[in-house]
Amino acid sequence: MYLRYLEYLRAVIAHGSFAAAARACGVSQPAISHGMQALQGRFGAPLLERQGRRRVPTDLARQVAATARSVSESIDALAAGAAPKAGPAAARVLRCGVTPSAALVCGPALYAHWCEGRPRRALEMVSADEGSLLAALLERRLDAVIAPLPRGFDHPGTVRQRLYALAPRIYARRGHPLARARSLAELEGTAWARVEPSTRGPVDVLSEAHRVRRLQLPRVAARCPDFASMLQMVAHTDLLAVVPHPALLGGQERQLVPLRLRESLPLYEMWLFEPTGRASALAAALRERLQVPGDGAATGAAPA
Repeated sequence: MYLRYLEYLRAVIAHGSFAAAARACGVSQPAISHGMQALQGRFGAPLLERQGRRRVPTDLARQVAATARSVSESIDALAAGAAPKAGPAAARVLRCGVTPSAALVCGPALYAHWCEGRPRRALEMVSADEGSLLAALLERRLDAVIAPLPRGFDHPGTVRQRLYALAPRIYARRGHPLARARSLAELEGTAWARVEPSTRGPVDVLSEAHRVRRLQLPRVAARCPDFASMLQMVAHTDLLAVVPHPALLGGQERQLVPLRLRESLPLYEMWLFEPTGRASALAAALRERLQVPGDGAATGAAPA
């Protein structure tokens, strides 16, 4: 039980809040809160101090987390040595976690790299928010994850390589009253559609653009399970939406138009995450198939 709570503590230190730690660990926020209360009961000094919305670790918390990491790595090593080796069938399956946009952009390239010319291989893609995907990667339930880099994510169990940058644009249906808008200020008060369940997706980019300009934050009126359903809704209503990549339009180009605003939305990057120690040429292969130049740099997360 306490090993799990110690993992929660490490997540809180890495991400700065109970909510972000819950997403990274793939559990509920009350579970993180309960774990921290139980763990705090074992110590006579505070582990976390509140500063605004952030939970700042004390020196004691950092010492506890460092010791917990060492214990966790030792147990993982023992488990790896005792576990039966993966059979040939498991070695032929690539289990890749992808955010909804990465599934559409990278899916064909993943299949071409892994499966083409190899009839016994299979690709399994799982789509969820990046916090859940990275938690599954750390538990070795996934071989790789393609997602944006969550703010504050810093885990020694992963290495990451940059794949490509996204330049999000706002889209509306043809004939929309705001289709000729030239600034974000002209869009104040309108309703937006967004894709769930991503926690760091397009609406965060849009909200950031509004905050920088001290504008009223956008009102999300429709939450959709994927980009296809979101764009279908935008094509037949007065909702606006952010599309991070042209490949996501999915044949809706004739019904939708990008707004030509003077302000650009913040750029963000998609990364390939893999477990530490896993030698893979997947990032280079994906960049080549997506025709994206890459620096080839692999970044290992530093210990918290």
